[in-house]
Amino acid sequence: MPLVVKASPEVRQLLDDVKAKNHPHLNQALVALEFVESKPFVRDRINLGKVSRFNESTRLLFPQNEKYVFLITLCADVWFGLLKESQREAILDLHLSRFKVAYEPNAVVVNGKKQVVKDEYGRVEYTDVVKTDDEGNPVWKVMPLDITTIAENVKRYSTWYEDLVLLQQAIDSHEVK
Repeated sequence: MPLVVKASPEVRQLLDDVKAKNHPHLNQALVALEFVESKPFVRDRINLGKVSRFNESTRLLFPQNEKYVFLITLCADVWFGLLKESQREAILDLHLSRFKVAYEPNAVVVNGKKQVVKDEYGRVEYTDVVKTDDEGNPVWKVMPLDITTIAENVKRYSTWYEDLVLLQQAIDSHEVK
C-alpha cells in the first residue's frame, strides 16, 4: 500500500489561491489534496496525478467536520522533485479545471412524457439551472482530462510540461489548408 500524506498548509494555501484566482465557480466546493508515493513516470509520461469525488475511504486524512466535494491526488516525487513553482500552480489549475457544476438538462413534454432535448449529434442540451441534491447543495462532476480541459489550462499557464510543448510544436508545424 503506497504512503498517502495530506498536503501541508503551504501547499493547501497555493491550492486555495489558484482556486480563488481561476475557478470562482468552485467557491462552494471544498477540495481535499493529498500526496501519494507513486512512480513519477507511467509509460514514459509524467504522472499528473488524479482527481475524484471525495469519498469516505479518504476521510481519515481530513477533518471530520469538513464537507469535501473533490479529492486531488498528486505524485509526491513529481511535486517535490520535478516541478518548479510555476508548474505546481499549473498542475493544480489543471485538476481544478476538471471540476464542474452539473446543470439540469433541457427537457420537453412529448405525449405526456418528459424527454431530454439533444442536439443533432446526440449530445444532451442543458439549461443554466444548477442541479442540486436533496439538501439544496450543487451537484458536482469530474470532467475527463481531455483536450478541452487541457486547452483551458494552457490559456492560463501556457505549455508548462513536456507533453504540452510537443503538442504546441506539432500544431505550429502544421500548415493550415
